[in-house]
Amino acid sequence: MKRHFLLLLILVGLASCKNENTIAELGKTVPNQTFSTILNSNQKEISLSDLKGKPIILEFWATWCGPCIPAMKKLDSLQTIFGDQIEIITISAEKPERLQKFIESSKTSLRIVSDTTHLKKIKYQVIPHTIVIDKNGIVRAITNPENVTESVIQNLISNDEIDLAFKDDFYVDPTLEVKTIKAVSNSDYRIELKSYDQSKRGGSRILKDPEGAVNGIEMWNNTLPRLYQTLFDVVSYHRVVYNDGLSDEDFPYDNENRYNMIVEVSDTYQNEWKKIGIDFLNENFDVNAKMGVDTLNCFVLRNIDNTIEESISEETEYMFMGSILKTKKIKMSQLAEYLENFTSLPVLDVTELNGAYDIDLEWQEVDAKTLHSELKKYGLILEKSDKKLPVEVMEIYKRKS
Repeated sequence: MKRHFLLLLILVGLASCKNENTIAELGKTVPNQTFSTILNSNQKEISLSDLKGKPIILEFWATWCGPCIPAMKKLDSLQTIFGDQIEIITISAEKPERLQKFIESSKTSLRIVSDTTHLKKIKYQVIPHTIVIDKNGIVRAITNPENVTESVIQNLISNDEIDLAFKDDFYVDPTLEVKTIKAVSNSDYRIELKSYDQSKRGGSRILKDPEGAVNGIEMWNNTLPRLYQTLFDVVSYHRVVYNDGLSDEDFPYDNENRYNMIVEVSDTYQNEWKKIGIDFLNENFDVNAKMGVDTLNCFVLRNIDNTIEESISEETEYMFMGSILKTKKIKMSQLAEYLENFTSLPVLDVTELNGAYDIDLEWQEVDAKTLHSELKKYGLILEKSDKKLPVEVMEIYKRKS
């Protein structure tokens, strides 16, 4: 899972986990809701009650949400196919200025609404989030946009039944227990490996001692390769190589194959917590990992005109939310790592710029030209290498008995 998708979960979860009311309950009439900031229509305000008599799809999304972009393209296609037989309204809590850039880049035919009031009324944690309403104003599905197809819409238009997978961001299975798989605790370090925990989202956080020094990590609901990837500081899955007949399909993202892990060390081993965690995994699993070098196709980040100036900021800052990046005093290698979240290949820094820099990017994933325009402001270009290059990779392999 890429880092921008993890941030998506955290931010949307914080915004919505305290919601007490919902305007949409499955099988019930949807209460009227007015959206007053339609950005790409002569009609600047629309109410659900005005649309009674035709099916409605409400799509909650954001421009920085990776999975939302292909979903928007699909819904745009469906709107084009069915025209005024159906109404698709897409709602984002982002500022109008940000959404306007998306409209210009994507040339979408969907209604784009900027709205924050729904965050208090609609119960969800993860976007994209889709609510399907029939001609009579009854909520027929709360689901993921991938489940909305031509046949589904045709059934809605014909007043036929639909049966889509229910998206419940708050479901808790009372039979699912968290089990301790292995635990080690001594004067030097503490390690705990546990099974999937439905009360937590996937992710990780660095642990610090009372003086603020890093002394470990806590990881939640990660697959085994992802645990290794985090401990080895591997930028993305583009740098994961499977050997001995293994593939990513051997590590499905399901409850049985996700783990929670804590590694915490004493002052004596403060710089070795990653190695201790890796050694623990290698000892307790038949599938192991190590670092190596492979020759791969790559993208490269180049310096084209030396216009970028070194930072004079006193503090370091690094914040990204999908295609929005705000930084102070970062290295070019960090920028390359960020860009690798959005590419199909590893990204290597070949700028030969060794200082620290302030870099802010705001672009649209639907239009790669917007990224290139943003990079050009700093005298940088991202392009595919004309030859394979040596890349540091993480090798997944079967442990020899």
